[in-house]
Parts: sequence; C-alpha cells; structure tokens
Amino acid sequence: MTRVSRAICALCLLLLPALAFAKEVWLATIEPGELYWQRFGHNALIVRDGDQDISYNFGYFDFAQEDFLLRFMRGRMLYQAIALDADVDIDGYLQEGRRVWLQRLALSPAQVDALETHLKWHVAPENRDYRYDYYTSNCSTKIRDAIDLALAGALKSVNAHRSHGETYRRFTRAYAAPVPWLYLGTDLLLGQPVDKPLSLWEEMFIPGELKRRVREMSIDGAPLVAEEIVLPAGANPTDVWPEVRDQRPTFAAIGLMLAALIVLAARPARQAANAGPHASIYNRPRLLGLLQFSLALPMAIAGTVLALLWLATDHSSAWRNENLFLFSPIWWLALPGFIALSAGGKLTDKLQRLTRFAATLALISVALGAFVKVFRSFDQSNIEWLLLIWPVVLALTWSTRRGD
Repeated sequence: MTRVSRAICALCLLLLPALAFAKEVWLATIEPGELYWQRFGHNALIVRDGDQDISYNFGYFDFAQEDFLLRFMRGRMLYQAIALDADVDIDGYLQEGRRVWLQRLALSPAQVDALETHLKWHVAPENRDYRYDYYTSNCSTKIRDAIDLALAGALKSVNAHRSHGETYRRFTRAYAAPVPWLYLGTDLLLGQPVDKPLSLWEEMFIPGELKRRVREMSIDGAPLVAEEIVLPAGANPTDVWPEVRDQRPTFAAIGLMLAALIVLAARPARQAANAGPHASIYNRPRLLGLLQFSLALPMAIAGTVLALLWLATDHSSAWRNENLFLFSPIWWLALPGFIALSAGGKLTDKLQRLTRFAATLALISVALGAFVKVFRSFDQSNIEWLLLIWPVVLALTWSTRRGD
C-alpha cells in the first residue's frame, strides 16, 4: 500500500464517526384514524441526529387557549408547531392502530441544516402559533412548505402547474365518507371556493398526497426518497386512495320519500277543506303541522348558519355557498304557523298569508338555485342537495295551499 493510499484510509477512519452520525430527515405520514378528527391523516418531519430523534409536528392546538371557541367559530383558529421525541410521537399513532410511513429524504447536509433551522424557528415559543386553515395552512401544507424550502422551491415548481382535476370538495368527501355526519356537515357548509380544480401542489394539503408526490420526485435524476419503511413491521404497505360512491340516488330517494309523507299527511285535510265553502284550509291534522315544522326548522337553521359563515366569519371555504338557495332562512317566517298547526290551533288570516308567502319564496329560491346552474360562475357541486330539497320544498309549499 502506498503512502497516499494509507493516508486516504486513515482519513476515512477519522471521518467514519461523523458519517455514522450524519443528520437525516424523515417524512412521517400517518394514515387516517377512526375518530372524526383523524379522518384526513397526519404527518410530521423527523430530524435524526445521532441518538436524538426530534419530531416536528404542526398539528397541535390548545383548548385552554384564550377565546378558543370564539376563534374556532369565527374561522380564526390558532394551531401550534411543536417538537417532540420522535419515538414517543410515532408510538402514539401505532398504539391507535394506525400505520405510519417513514420516508428518508435524500437531502444534502446544507439542505438538512436549512430545514432544521426553519423547523426550530417555527417551534420556538414566540413563533409556534400559526393561523390555521383547513386547506391552505394546515399540518400538511406546513410540512410541504418546509421540504420545498430545503429544495430551494423545486417541489413547488414541479407540481404547481400539474393537475389531476381534483377539488378540495372531492378530497373532503372521500376522506369524510366513513363518518356520515362529518360527510353531510362538511359538504353542506362548504361553498364555491372548494370546487375549483387543484394543482398537485395544492393537493398536498392531504398528508397522503404529500407522501405520494415526494415518492415520485427526483432531484438531478436521483430519487428524493432514499428509503421508505412502513410501521408496524410487517404491515401492508399498500396505500389506497379513498373513494366515495355516487350519493345522488340516495339523496333523491330521501327527498321523494319526505315529500310523499307531506302529501299523504295533507290529503285528508284537503278533503275536509273541500267539504264546505267556509272550511278553513288550515283545519289540518296535527301530524301534518308537526311534519311541516320538523322539516322547516332544520332548513331555517341551516340557511342561517350558511349565511353567517359567509358574511360574519373568516371561513373562506364556506363563502358564496349556493346551498343558501336551497336552505332558505325565510323558513323562520313559516315556523309560527307550523307550530300553531301542530298544536291544533287555528291561524289568523295574517299568519296564514305569512306562512304561504314564506313557503312560496322558499320554492322560488330553490328554482333559482337550479336555474343559475346554466351559468358557469355558479359551478358549486351541490346537485345532491338540490335533489334532496326540491321535492320537499315543493310538497311543503303545496301543503300550505292545499285548500285552494
């Protein structure tokens, strides 16, 4: 062995400890859980530095935070970035029975340092709080942006101008589908902004989509993901994108069924009203009044909530909601009449006219909601709710005029 060779070998031996403890960055992606707040999955970045593994997690909030409930209602919720022991963090998800994908990112030492500096800044007490948004500023978008910073913008440049044609609403429906009330509630409250086609960059608000994009990406011809494992050991590594079946037949069937109940309840009252020229058109069974009230009240509440979300909060994903055509707050005007009828009372002429007027306006609103679909600017994906509501409102309006 020459002197030069011996020198090289000696240098390598000196560098081995440093190489053995070189910092690594792992993207951890946690699959969706059973609880409603776990339905969209989660992710974190783990920095390994020798025996120290730190998990940087942007998914925490504090119920004890000042004005927490008010902030939540107004769309001004604050989340926190925190640093945790990675083993403890990951073990918590495994104990819940959720698989965890770990992807080691092929980053240079300089890139790792830049990423770690960025993450440490975010978890500092004075910086850890951030304004949360369901789609544009959440636990996954924060991780996405951190990786993009380390890559000097390469992640965004590759994905910002590509699209699968998916929307925020489609992702929300797919991931919320296993929890019916979550599916119905979110779909009803989301407005036009969530129906625009997304770029692949925007799709990464879902942790699973960030994992896929990172897996597919190459830097200077080399894969960005140098290694990938799934925990627990032996778990099925297959990751299937969730899908939701077409709900239009179900919504239409429910709407027709409710309309049929109204018609059946109103028919005997119509026959009684036709018995004589002076019979009151509101001489209906209590069952009909109770049914009218039970359907009109949820529509009035829903319409009020939709209007408040648009006009009085910062929930931008709920703005310009076309479901306001279908769930009209005007139903509040009809409720006094329906309450009196369900109690077996009689209405004054003024209250009769008010009830009819409110029901007629609500029907016109539904018709307008269907008509505006011919214009491209009204492109909200709410056909399911239209199929549910129009027969109900038509039957309710008819039932208030059945003595004519």
